[in-house]
Amino acid sequence: MQTASFRCNFYLLPAFSLYAFSSAIEVLTLANEATGQNAYSCQVVSGDGQPVTSSCGITISPAVGLRSERDRNLRSTPAPIAIVCGGRSLPRNDSKLEAWLRECRHRRARLVGIGGGTFVLARAGVAEGRRCAVHWEQFPLFQEQFLSVIATQAAFERDGDLYTCSGGDASFDTFLDLVGRDHGVAVVNRICEKAVACRVRSAGDRQRLPPNSRIRFNHKAVVQIIDQMEAHICDPKSINGLVAAIGLTRRQVERLFKRELGRTPSRYYLELRLERAQLLLRTSRLSVIEIAIACGFVSASHFAKVYRIMHGCAPHQTRLFLREVGQDHPYNPLVGGQLGEKPGHIPATANRRLGDDIAEVAACASRLSSNTQRSS
Repeated sequence: MQTASFRCNFYLLPAFSLYAFSSAIEVLTLANEATGQNAYSCQVVSGDGQPVTSSCGITISPAVGLRSERDRNLRSTPAPIAIVCGGRSLPRNDSKLEAWLRECRHRRARLVGIGGGTFVLARAGVAEGRRCAVHWEQFPLFQEQFLSVIATQAAFERDGDLYTCSGGDASFDTFLDLVGRDHGVAVVNRICEKAVACRVRSAGDRQRLPPNSRIRFNHKAVVQIIDQMEAHICDPKSINGLVAAIGLTRRQVERLFKRELGRTPSRYYLELRLERAQLLLRTSRLSVIEIAIACGFVSASHFAKVYRIMHGCAPHQTRLFLREVGQDHPYNPLVGGQLGEKPGHIPATANRRLGDDIAEVAACASRLSSNTQRSS
């Protein structure tokens, strides 16, 4: 087994996930204990050497800035492991960071993307033709932006020397896999015992709970159909086609959906697509027509009509509201952050711009805020 000591450079993006970061650090720390050697040394890097604030408001001070690390990186043997740790917010373009990642790849260093860090790897061009795990909320936007990357909704992926994980709990599994390839399964088992971890996911395992656990129903056929619906948002399958694949009649499946979910399969499928559309409105700069196409609608007018029926406002009004209140505002328990000042709050600038539509947007804002509070 490999016994070389590796330096691990954690580049922290603004609003990074402290949970994912600390999980990775803990695995490497326990790996040193389990092997009885300094197998991994870790340091935090930031773009300018200044402290970086996590999504929960806790600030981490880096050891070095990126420029100093790039100079040191060229002289290090073996090449350090480069880890870009993000969160659920989308990272901004950073040409210097992307250049550093290309340098690391040129030196055959292992690269790791955590959460939003996978976007940075893709922008740097080091993930082309590779499998990359992307958080399910960021997945539709990632697919639209990076056509040459094989995006998956797995907990984490390992494709050669490239590791990507969806964030959260998956960071622990990702670094267990990395350590296991260096030091073997016995070391991984000792780490799990010390961390009181009784379940370890493998590369390619699903990141989300299965539909029956998320929505609380039990019938296997409903689970199978919903899995297929979620896999075919941009290219919707006919209900008859979904039903035929599991060997039931349409009438049987409609009764099952009514009993388990209180709605028809067609209605549930439409809600899934509109949920994806709202996610793209919130997280992407795609036009409304591009979002309509990405969610399987044949025209922008049809998309706008059903979206208004479902959410009580037009797609562009949802985007305007989120821009006004600050869609990247973190839900930060340390400062009591939440979306907007109160349910239904619209800033004064929005009032002036929306004019006659303000009442409709306020209703939309109230709906969005209440949905956010229920899900948080």
